[in-house]
Amino acid sequence: MIASTRTALLLITVLLCVDFVTCKIDVTYSPNEFPRFRVGEQRTLTIQVSDSSPPHKSENRSVLVGCADTFVCKAISYPNHVILHPDENYTSTFRVELEALFLGVTQLNVTIGDEVVQPYQLRIVRSNRDEKVTLAFSIFIAIFVLIITFMMGTQLEPRRIIGIVRKPIGPTVGFFCQFGLMPTLGFLLAEYGLPADAVSLKLALFAVSTCPGGGKSSFWTIIFGGNLDLSISMTFTQTIAALFMMPLWMGTLGKHFTDAHVRIPFAKLIEASSLTLQGLVTLMIPNGCGMVMAHYRPQYIECISKWIKRLSWAAMIVISAFAIYANYYIFWLITWPIVLCGCALPWLGYLTALFVAVAFKQTFKDCITIAIETGIQNIGIAMLLMMWCLPEPEASIAVTVIFVVAIMTDKPLVMIWLGSKAYAKWCKGDTVKQVEEKPEKVMTATTFVSSDDSTSESNGKELDNFTDVIIDSGKKPQ
Repeated sequence: MIASTRTALLLITVLLCVDFVTCKIDVTYSPNEFPRFRVGEQRTLTIQVSDSSPPHKSENRSVLVGCADTFVCKAISYPNHVILHPDENYTSTFRVELEALFLGVTQLNVTIGDEVVQPYQLRIVRSNRDEKVTLAFSIFIAIFVLIITFMMGTQLEPRRIIGIVRKPIGPTVGFFCQFGLMPTLGFLLAEYGLPADAVSLKLALFAVSTCPGGGKSSFWTIIFGGNLDLSISMTFTQTIAALFMMPLWMGTLGKHFTDAHVRIPFAKLIEASSLTLQGLVTLMIPNGCGMVMAHYRPQYIECISKWIKRLSWAAMIVISAFAIYANYYIFWLITWPIVLCGCALPWLGYLTALFVAVAFKQTFKDCITIAIETGIQNIGIAMLLMMWCLPEPEASIAVTVIFVVAIMTDKPLVMIWLGSKAYAKWCKGDTVKQVEEKPEKVMTATTFVSSDDSTSESNGKELDNFTDVIIDSGKKPQ
């Protein structure tokens, strides 16, 4: 018993001695923090070390400096050793040249002799070149959106919009899906799908789920032949509702994804929402101009209708390529959890909104529109919110999951569209041949539909399918 007690006391004494020895080197860094250390830049860090329990003579200590994450930065040059001289109070100063390689948060580890001193925090942000490319990308998107919005205005019908306002079943269903189902999905995916220490990514994914519908939703509504009037109405109403719903969700569940660096300044949140409303009002101007032109120049409506799909396809391809080029650094930050969560949020949004719309017995076109409006988020709001709420480089890192959501949102829509075109071309060829052999049936069906409005509504689906076959085949009935 006595022997074991002596052993324990000896062990405690040794540990205390080791702790005393390892803590005798004091270190001072200058500057305390690098302001906006950008990728590709080189900075000089001055390090002063002193021995708090100096020996009685000069001592030569080795120096080892290195970044904890060598992918983010590297130490270019530093002295191999320092001399702690009694004439200088056992203090020595040396410089370390650092180079920023990639954005991120890391630390500089410094070892003097056998002792590891307090590390230096490093925060690497994006380069000036990347920020300029991002600015050019934003300007290009703004110009494209104005042109497409003007063209969409020519396809709107005020009577249908008034009918939606009088009986807002579609916008109500969309509101429930957008601000009820999507934030719930976003919270569950962020909480259980992303790493526990990725707080900024969790907050960004949840912020995306609270955003209103918008972005490319109207373009895909046009491509799939949905209800464009309902799409515009839902975008307008949801953007106004986001002024209240986004602060509500971010102020409740959003607080769960915060830490020392990740905060939610509600003043900035409200400001971002108000800017979104201003952007919506700004978009109403070209939309209204398109409606005015359609009223006074109706002969242009058919021509614009043909070109709007082509321009939408071309613009989406160019925007996707430009977005990848402007944010190429994000691919180095993407992991499988980010990809899976970024895909799951919009894709589950499509499915759940479609089921809810079908449950409320909406028309097929309205079901398509509600699903598209719910799954496609206005990620610009979430991106702006992250840039304002988070410091660098957390903001640029958080944008990673937003970028993945943006890139993967329309991929199932592309596959469905390609599949429908392939089916129409290869599996309905016999139907097209029968139409060519018996054109008189086409005239009969057309006359029958146009002669009675009520019959037109009851046979609308058959005529739409019939017309789609003719259009897809590239041939017209005689």
